[in-house]
Amino acid sequence: MSKRPSIWPVLAFQLVFFSWFCTAGASQDSATLLNRPPVLKPDYAGITIPPNIAPLNFIIQEPASDYLVRISGAKGKPMKLKSQSGRVLLQAAAWRELLSANKGSDLLVDIRAQTNGQWIRFTTITNHIAAEEIDPFLIYRKIHPSHSTWGPMGLFQRDLRNFDETQFLDNKRFSADCSHCHMLRNNDPDWLMVLIRSVHYSNSALIISNGIPGAIAGQIGFVSWHPKAPMVAASFNKPRLLLHTARNDMRDIIELEGWIGYFDLNSKTVKEVPGLRDKKRLLAFPAWAPDGQHLYYCSAPNPMTNSEGNINYKEVKYDLMRISYNLEKDEWGAPEPVLLVRDTGFSMAQPRISPDGHWLFVCGIPYGCWPAYDHTSDIYGIDLREGEATGKFTFKQLSLNSDACESWLSWSANSRWVVFSSKRLSPLMNRPFISYVGPDATCSKPFVLPQCDPEFYDSLLSTYTIPTLAIKPVTVPQRELIDAIKNADKPELTMPTTPLEAIFGTTPPNQ
Repeated sequence: MSKRPSIWPVLAFQLVFFSWFCTAGASQDSATLLNRPPVLKPDYAGITIPPNIAPLNFIIQEPASDYLVRISGAKGKPMKLKSQSGRVLLQAAAWRELLSANKGSDLLVDIRAQTNGQWIRFTTITNHIAAEEIDPFLIYRKIHPSHSTWGPMGLFQRDLRNFDETQFLDNKRFSADCSHCHMLRNNDPDWLMVLIRSVHYSNSALIISNGIPGAIAGQIGFVSWHPKAPMVAASFNKPRLLLHTARNDMRDIIELEGWIGYFDLNSKTVKEVPGLRDKKRLLAFPAWAPDGQHLYYCSAPNPMTNSEGNINYKEVKYDLMRISYNLEKDEWGAPEPVLLVRDTGFSMAQPRISPDGHWLFVCGIPYGCWPAYDHTSDIYGIDLREGEATGKFTFKQLSLNSDACESWLSWSANSRWVVFSSKRLSPLMNRPFISYVGPDATCSKPFVLPQCDPEFYDSLLSTYTIPTLAIKPVTVPQRELIDAIKNADKPELTMPTTPLEAIFGTTPPNQ
């Protein structure tokens, strides 16, 4: 069901829209300057925003009886508002006109407040309107942050130009089983894969292929679409949940097994990638380069093959690797390192490459490959063009990080925006944050996905996972997706013929 904003923000705007000078009279002309910007919630100050973003409604967190707000640019008609509560709800049409008129220039926010009969004014907040738009849709899963049961969950899509949110896959429609790890091809939801874990309808991959829904039976880990062919690289993992006794987030994941294969949608036969099915290594997070000529992935020693029988998972750290691929000949090269743990000091996970092929962003954590559960997770940038030219890849920590967990990053199709999950507002709840990325990977101050109600996130007891930018919405009806999941005759993935015993030893992990 589509959730549209109620009429009250528009009515509120009409009630509080006053002339900047006539409302407060001469008294506010002599307002005392308080030499600092006001505190806003959410923190929409000093940020770069897309010219097609929804209104940034906010609350002024300064004690006062009256507030005057003026939002302006070098061109167009300023927005002028008065509020007694500090809630500032922007009229959508006026907001769109102001942003459109000032693409590529600054947006100024001036706020004055009256307390005890005296007016004060804060220093001007300067935000910047980028010239480049962000992909207009965001796809994500919302789930309760429980370690023992997921309960209701669903996949949603949000129109970033307004506040419209639509749920296109509700797990209550298929016995409350799990849907997770959705992935698009080239930001296009006409090519979408969602992994389904089900005790009622079998584990499967729900696939939209060129706009047509279907499903393939089989258990798959993380996936990546080839950018130029209906082919998918996938990891095949055996994750297990651990619980800590003293952390903000008690959850942790270890991998008992992990290898990488690939298959096309026609044959549905999984092929081994040479060198990427090794019992001594754990492999995860395949990610195709935009030209399809390299597959990047994460690789770590497998502690399950420790001959001494000692398993210390905190010592398991993942290198960032890649392997070349020739699509026409269906031939692979040899694995080669991009960044090794010995050079970074941290484990790497969730590599994401900008569509222009310039930058690879990756999560860095102390160990393992599940950054969403580690409060120290940060995002790092690797200049792939420089690495190709010099033969040496280097990394830098990005300015979009905070003291909290950052994970699950997604690029816009024009390589100028990223959306990622962050727990900077809550130690347990991921929220989607948006940042502008310059050509040199300088990132603007991130801002949380705007909502109609500026206090929306305070009462939302769901966490966002894998926020993914899309150039358009999912249009396949939900009933067709559910039918594909429930289809008892869906084809099965054909796995490699090499016996698992030959790969993982005489007793495969957890078999």
